[in-house]
Amino acid sequence: MKDLQYNFALLKRTREDKHMSKLEMAHQLCLSVNQIDSIEENSHRYFPAESIKFAAVKKYALALHLDLNQVIINKEDEVVPLNPLILVPVLLSKAKHKIKKGTYRNKAIFLRKAWQDLLLRLLKN
Repeated sequence: MKDLQYNFALLKRTREDKHMSKLEMAHQLCLSVNQIDSIEENSHRYFPAESIKFAAVKKYALALHLDLNQVIINKEDEVVPLNPLILVPVLLSKAKHKIKKGTYRNKAIFLRKAWQDLLLRLLKN
């Protein structure tokens, strides 16, 4: 997502028209008041990533019952297509590593070896 563009003035004006304080909005959205300020001022200061801010802006608009098409300006960056599910082959079998059935320790050893096997395969590619 590049350069999130949204109508921050519309969000602030709508919140004020509904006589909601920033604190009330922050509680409703599970955000901090600083993050509400950041959204309304179009700042990135209190968000670690733009994608997190985008999610917060969407929540903000939906909480105010606004149409997302009115709020979010650059729709082409909104949705990142997901890759189709890829079937991963079986990384290792219990028989290959002689894992006995049952105990927690054996399961932990099995998982550790599975991760090691996966890492080796990834490093080879």
